[in-house]
Amino acid sequence: MARVICVASVKGGVGKTTTVSNLSSIMSKMGYKVLAVDANITGANLGLHLGTSSRNILTIHDVLKGSVDITEAIYKHDLGFHVLLGGIYLNDLDNVKLGMLKQKIDSVKKEYDLVLIDCAAGLGDEALNAIKASDELLLVTTPDLPSVADAYKLVEYAENNWIPISGIVVNKEENQKFKDITVNDVEEILGKKVLEIIPKEKFVEYSINLKKPVANLYPKSRSGESFRKLAHTLIGKEYYRNESFLEKLLSFFKKY
Repeated sequence: MARVICVASVKGGVGKTTTVSNLSSIMSKMGYKVLAVDANITGANLGLHLGTSSRNILTIHDVLKGSVDITEAIYKHDLGFHVLLGGIYLNDLDNVKLGMLKQKIDSVKKEYDLVLIDCAAGLGDEALNAIKASDELLLVTTPDLPSVADAYKLVEYAENNWIPISGIVVNKEENQKFKDITVNDVEEILGKKVLEIIPKEKFVEYSINLKKPVANLYPKSRSGESFRKLAHTLIGKEYYRNESFLEKLLSFFKKY
């Protein structure tokens, strides 16, 4: 039976979709059966991050309209995991029943080890239905006070509704230090552990434009490394960095 993890935030633009695409790819490569779900019903763009067009295919919108079975709208991505994408047209939103999401996810989660839900920003109906369809939340924030303050609303909602929080991901960190607040500040404000800090770097932007996860396209980048560490932390496995021969050689001489 799968763990259903909702990657969530109140503030938009913090990197939820980037997190879902990278974790899905990494966890699949680790040997887990993964389903990535685009539950951002009014702003679906997981397919754009993965280079998979949702044009002329069945989507989560069709599933939530009751038009098709969820299994008909799930496709295997080239990177090995399965995807349930969202429609890109305005009329895709017609007659969508958001409250059906949990039932639909529950009907297939036995087929997977992990289901990662890309959640809409905020605490509106589409976000709350994605959260209710999950077993736990992974909160994503950026290292600034407004974003962290918004994230606290999500922590409050989760605690009031007995929804476990796996931890916090601080995304778009610059120069290896927070611009406004420290990691200790984030943990103190939110009362949850920061699992990983994802650096803001050009490779993330390049990978989004090239429609591939940064962990695949630029595996030696700091961001790619951070996403791999995050995936291992979530699964509970020790992470060992694959050093090149030159890096091993330099490390050896640093000891002497």
